[in-house]
Amino acid sequence: MGTIVYRATKDQAVHDELASVGTHGTVLAHRVIGNRLWFLAQTRTGDNAGRKWIGLTLIDCRHGEAAVKSMDESVGPCYYDCPLAFLEQADAPMGTYAGAWREQVRAFHANRMARRAATRPGLRVAYGDHTYVLRSSLGRRGWDVARESDGLVFRLKSRQLGRATVLPSLESRR
Repeated sequence: MGTIVYRATKDQAVHDELASVGTHGTVLAHRVIGNRLWFLAQTRTGDNAGRKWIGLTLIDCRHGEAAVKSMDESVGPCYYDCPLAFLEQADAPMGTYAGAWREQVRAFHANRMARRAATRPGLRVAYGDHTYVLRSSLGRRGWDVARESDGLVFRLKSRQLGRATVLPSLESRR
C-alpha cells in the first residue's frame, strides 16, 4: 500500500478516490474530515459481494499535487475520527485489527462527547501563561473568553481550547 502522487486539487482527489472505489463497489456514504476521506462502501463483485466496509484515504495537497494513500479498516488505521454512523452501517469487522480499531473509534467519540458536555460557560481554563473563563460558545469558531487577570475578552479557537488545561472553579476551591 503505497502513496500515489499526481497533479490535482483536494476536491479533484476526493472525486477521483470515490470514483476509484466505484469501479469495484458502491460508495454508500463519505465524509471529508481535514485531510482524511472516510467512506462506507459495498462490494459489488467477488467473494465478498454485498459486504459493507469502511475505507480511508489520506489526501495531502501541496503546490498543485495530491498525495493519496488508501486503506480500509482491516489494517487498523491510526485515525479514529471515522463517523460513528459508518460503524453502525458496516458489516462485522474482518481481520485482526478492524475490531480493535472500531473500539478505539467508539472511545474517541465518547471522549469527545464527554469533553463537549463538560465545556460550558463559567469553565476556567489555562492556556499559555493566562487563565481564561469561558463566556459563550461561538460554535465551530470557538468560545468568547475573558482573561481572568484583567477581564479582557478574546476568542479562543476550538483548537486552542482542545490544548487548554481545565482548572477547578473558584467556588470549589473555597
